[in-house]
Amino acid sequence: MRIDPIGEFKGVVLIVVPHMDDAVLACGGTIALLPQKDQIHVVYATDGNASPAPLVPWCDSVSPDLGDIRVRESKAAMSHLGVPEENLEFLSLPEGKLDRSNKWLISTLQETVERINPSHILMPFRYDRHADHLALNNAITLACKAGDYQGNLLEYFVYYRCRLLPAGDIRAYIHPQYLLEVRTEDVSARKREALERFESQITRFYAWQTRPNLTSQLLDEVSRSPELFLRYDASVPGPAVFDRWATWIRLAHRLEPALKKRKDLLAALWARGLSRKDRMSA
Repeated sequence: MRIDPIGEFKGVVLIVVPHMDDAVLACGGTIALLPQKDQIHVVYATDGNASPAPLVPWCDSVSPDLGDIRVRESKAAMSHLGVPEENLEFLSLPEGKLDRSNKWLISTLQETVERINPSHILMPFRYDRHADHLALNNAITLACKAGDYQGNLLEYFVYYRCRLLPAGDIRAYIHPQYLLEVRTEDVSARKREALERFESQITRFYAWQTRPNLTSQLLDEVSRSPELFLRYDASVPGPAVFDRWATWIRLAHRLEPALKKRKDLLAALWARGLSRKDRMSA
């Protein structure tokens, strides 16, 4: 169902994200369209110290200030979209290990929700491919349940592409009545510009990278495409939101991250082997 975000997201909006660029990737157009920027709050769960992630762990590394760089990038991106810096909160939990801080995270999020009292909370999709996204979805739903939150919970999409599914997009398998669509073409350039603030993600930030985390093609795609949200309903848990292929989707959700990690490692090793061969023959 297509919605007008100005009418749908009245009041205070809280966006809870695992990683620094997720808010703009999934919700940047919606943020740009909402008129009351001072009513938008963003909580970043992780510290940003693990992306870019070393492809070959025994010889690649990142700089010790990567987390600080990504915090600055987040502030710059949100400033471009008009969100006040004082509305940004950084929890600084270890990236890639969010599930290890579950008890503290639930308690902190419950306190945040009670303090901000948002009308709407936006959180990661329940079947996003990254473990941090799943941990945060679980934490915020439990925090809202513990605090008897009465507002609207919606799930946004970051990792919606899935090569193991025929449609290539996990959103295509969700019952249409649960999906809300925000058309963002009028602000696509502004969203793209906000994403360009994440230099650590859109460039080969370290020499060992074979490509940026966020390619130019991906930036174009997410900037031009509508933003979709899944309206959370406790009576429709887990795979019940899918209208078909639910069993395969659950299997693909487990397989794809492992396959991608192995593919990236093999590609990196192959590229380095070719580079070494070229240097020896020069």
